[in-house]
Amino acid sequence: MASLQASVRAQALQPHSDPAALINHVNRLVHESSPVQFYASLFYAEYDPAARTLTYVNAGLNPPFVVRCQDGRSRVFRLQPGGAPVGMFEDSGYNSKLFRLEDGDILVACTDGIIEAESRNGELWGQQRLENLFSSCGRQMPQQVLDRILNEVSAFTDGAPQKDDITLLVMQMKPESWPALDQWQV
Repeated sequence: MASLQASVRAQALQPHSDPAALINHVNRLVHESSPVQFYASLFYAEYDPAARTLTYVNAGLNPPFVVRCQDGRSRVFRLQPGGAPVGMFEDSGYNSKLFRLEDGDILVACTDGIIEAESRNGELWGQQRLENLFSSCGRQMPQQVLDRILNEVSAFTDGAPQKDDITLLVMQMKPESWPALDQWQV
């Protein structure tokens, strides 16, 4: 993981025209320098504040969500799935996708440890339970969304040992009316 993180950071500092080119290069570096069984899921995104767009590449991670609340209703957008995890195949090809963000949009990305969290009787928490959490539309801050997801997963698993890591990222697009230190509230 340290090698992967270093590769992504080094490539992100280099001029590139598109995140897909960056991830294609990272894939080659990881594949050439790692044992055959080493690969990693990765979601890489670049945000353009002027256009309010997120350009991203999804390399084997569960598709992240964007939750948009308008007129008291939630709309959930599942970002496009992508290619194979980085390092898995030498010639994996990655494509960038674009998503336009709006004020208050919440981006939720998680590893499969959230989706595949198991109850004591072996039942998986699942994608549908995660999506159901987004059905109520209220002005929530990212920390509240994160806490709600983790609390629901914890209650479901009831202390049962898990087989995978549980990693979760929640970010919210600041409305233009908020003070503009940066665009994201994490």
